[in-house]
Amino acid sequence: MVRDPLRERIKEYSEITNLGPIIRRYFIIGAFDGALTVLGIVLGSMVAGAGEEHKYLTIALSISAAVALAVSSLVGAYEAERFERKVNQMSMERAMLTELSEKHKNAFRFATWAGAGVHGVAPLFAGLIPVIPFLVLPFWDAAWVSLITTFGVLFAIGAYLGGLAKERVIFSGLRFVAAGLATAIIVWLMGARA
Repeated sequence: MVRDPLRERIKEYSEITNLGPIIRRYFIIGAFDGALTVLGIVLGSMVAGAGEEHKYLTIALSISAAVALAVSSLVGAYEAERFERKVNQMSMERAMLTELSEKHKNAFRFATWAGAGVHGVAPLFAGLIPVIPFLVLPFWDAAWVSLITTFGVLFAIGAYLGGLAKERVIFSGLRFVAAGLATAIIVWLMGARA
């Protein structure tokens, strides 16, 4: 069996930094943000009375928001993780009365970039899925399919977490859907009063 040095190094760095939970958290937070952001744009378009002539504007706004959220998430997560890892590294070095090895420093750098990368990709992924119906359907059909798709994405995120925590998957998924419904109601009410 051929050993893959890159895969082994990634596995080693992940073990040193306990990277799995960090990646999972960043993915969930980023995907949730991306899905709710595009949900707000689609609902806002519907409430504002958009129609077929506004379809490409809705697509452009949704993609632009997903990209901006991805960049914001990536940079924010990178800076937050870099700071936390540095503080953690200094604390460990003080406690051990010695500098960390180069391998540990590389592991912390890798974890910082990996966490930031996942946090940047997640909102893009979750924010672009609900845009797809607008590419193939008329505006109002696409808007409704987009909303249903977004609630499906939210349910999947919640169900995934519920499965990991050994909770009832249905209830965990529905909690995330409830957050989406609350967002939808707020956006709808804001539009109705405008």
